[in-house]
Amino acid sequence: MAFEELIRRYERVALSVAYGVLHDAAEAGDATQEAFLRAWQRLGDLQDPSKFGPWLCNIVRNLSLDLRRRNRHVTATGIAESDAAAPANRPFMRLVPDPADEMQVREERDRVGAALAELDETTRTALTMRYYDGASSKEIGEALGLNPAAIDMRLSRGRRQLKDLLGHREGDVRSEAHA
Repeated sequence: MAFEELIRRYERVALSVAYGVLHDAAEAGDATQEAFLRAWQRLGDLQDPSKFGPWLCNIVRNLSLDLRRRNRHVTATGIAESDAAAPANRPFMRLVPDPADEMQVREERDRVGAALAELDETTRTALTMRYYDGASSKEIGEALGLNPAAIDMRLSRGRRQLKDLLGHREGDVRSEAHA
């Protein structure tokens, strides 16, 4: 029962860390599940139970990095084929009435994802936990082993970097259109 409570308490944080590395919800779920399994198997190695959150996040981060390295060879064609197959298998997943709207949302998500990928891992994870999971600076700090002030600094710097990255890309498109 006690481990079930740890899962409930840290599942969202673990998913956020995995998503920050992998940028894919399904893979993040797989990495998180594997991390909890490994944590359960290695619980005896944890010397300070109050450090379970950071310890788990390190397991999640390492598993996610391994998974990302293994999957790096996936081609754009393979991704396009799996996306094309999704509606046939799950037609209820396509509820966007206008394909142009769906395309615009996908392009924006890809732009933000590409900008996030350019940030360092800790800043990307902190931003993901704050804005996708709603975690506080204290919660993020506990998960990453940093104090809340350091998290606030990383969040501020990360927002500024994202703004610059997204602004430059937007500016590049505008200048190409006027050329």
